[in-house]
Amino acid sequence: MIRLKIVHVLDLYDQPNNGVATATKRNVKLLRDLGHEVRVLATGEPTADKIVADEFSLPFFQHLVDAQGFTFAKPDDNKYFEAFKGADIIHFHLPTPFCIEGEKIARQMGITTISSFHLQPQNITYSIGLGKNEKINDRLYSDFHKHFYSKFNYIHAPSHMIANQLAVHDYKAEVRVISNGVSNIFKPIQVDRLKQFENKFIILMVGRLSGEKRQDLLVEAVKQSKYKDEIQLVFAGQGPEQKNLEEFSKTLPNKPIFNFYSQIDLVKLMNQADLYVHASDAEIEGISCLEAMACGLVPVISDSKLSATNSFALTENSLFTAGDAASLVEKIEFWLENPAVKAVFSKKYAEKADGMRVETTVQNLVNLYRDAIKKQKQDGYPTIDDLRHQDNLKYQRAERKQAKPRLLSKIRVFFTKQSKKFVSFIAYMILFILYGVKVQGRKNIALLDHEGGISIMNHIHNMDSSMAAVALSPQEVTFVSTPANFRLPVIGKILRLLGVIPTPTTLSSAKYFIRTIQHELKQNKIVHFFPEGFLLKNFQGLREFKNGAFYFAIKENKKGKQSNFADGNQAGKVS
Repeated sequence: MIRLKIVHVLDLYDQPNNGVATATKRNVKLLRDLGHEVRVLATGEPTADKIVADEFSLPFFQHLVDAQGFTFAKPDDNKYFEAFKGADIIHFHLPTPFCIEGEKIARQMGITTISSFHLQPQNITYSIGLGKNEKINDRLYSDFHKHFYSKFNYIHAPSHMIANQLAVHDYKAEVRVISNGVSNIFKPIQVDRLKQFENKFIILMVGRLSGEKRQDLLVEAVKQSKYKDEIQLVFAGQGPEQKNLEEFSKTLPNKPIFNFYSQIDLVKLMNQADLYVHASDAEIEGISCLEAMACGLVPVISDSKLSATNSFALTENSLFTAGDAASLVEKIEFWLENPAVKAVFSKKYAEKADGMRVETTVQNLVNLYRDAIKKQKQDGYPTIDDLRHQDNLKYQRAERKQAKPRLLSKIRVFFTKQSKKFVSFIAYMILFILYGVKVQGRKNIALLDHEGGISIMNHIHNMDSSMAAVALSPQEVTFVSTPANFRLPVIGKILRLLGVIPTPTTLSSAKYFIRTIQHELKQNKIVHFFPEGFLLKNFQGLREFKNGAFYFAIKENKKGKQSNFADGNQAGKVS
């Protein structure tokens, strides 16, 4: 079987209390065990086959990010290129700026991509007190799709619940449901109960201490229970709500335990506990509940329509009405009063979790990778319909212009050339002041003898198109740019005004693209390409060239000469 070269991209990877990081780290190990080559691009500590990205601080809101135990990664073109080079598929995990920018580089490199939907809008809105505001949550679904998920043929969803939500919110990609799976470390074992737990009914809840997880509801339920003197609550996790929960639970007879546990200690704790409660209003899957089940713990789960975890329930006594403390009390007291029934379901829940082990789910993930690669070869990347339409209209206009070119008067030609010289001089002065740009070998352009030609340059700077235009002045230059640039605010309009030609996104637009380039060359203009295909800021050295520029040079029998520019520390070539 062919082994794959896989790259996982996510902002944080080393935090043990983050579900996305934990699931990804586990999958990386299993994929490597299967013989696949796996690299990781994320923040954190450097390890083998991991490219470390710099951390990014969010102005004004970093304290909220820190409270959630999250870390944003800083986009870096060079890090993307280093991680992606030679990959078969790149797996993006979050709709963050780091993954959004990474997808653009992966697309320009022509590498197959997929994404995972790990972040519910409610994970954000509950943190700012707007968790039940449907308009804001719907807007976040829309923004996630517009800026990120619309770029993929496949989306990995950890549960059917979130897959249904994506369908409701009109996500176009094929959604493949694959559980994050439960590790083999979670299983029933013999553990001596700690003295502090003697004669207590231990209720465990695992997860980030935040609004949507509803630890407060469990505290309220125990307050209402007739068995509150016997119940010991244990909250395994960290988060911004800890101080509020500690204050809210002060009146309980047994002070709740708040602590973070390693996986080994968590397994021991789960094998000492009597009941597991999962009270979340919003949950994409709820792996912590599955892990508790694998240890033989019977769960009591919220029936919230935005929580996938309730699909694990094997009996109505394991479901309570979302947000209803009285309903939760009823279910807790049923299991406390019926230990024999609980023992029977303990085995049933452990058996159910056994069917969702990571060894099975990771193979499903590999199958998804292979399907994505196959579809990419057949259909390419998803295209944005309005952009495709704009491209076709542009090339149609260009074709009409070629058929009936407008003849310019000698006076107009003279003043056009003089104005271009003046604009070029001003641009040169600005580039010299800002970047120290110097043009060398301009005399070589005269060797083209006004016959036009192909100009190429390594693509390492946001202003290198301007540098090329200055270096080639007063020759007429037509630039070729990626369609993504035409979607940028302001810049996109400027590119259209300047007559920049977008690279084609469809077979029909490719025909117009070729005709336009041929027309420009026959008019003895210079057509400028970036043969490396995409911008990598300040990249040292040359990357692999694509064939387009050289195809047109040979096809139209155009000369090529070479001149240099330098912007202080960086250097490139125009030929």
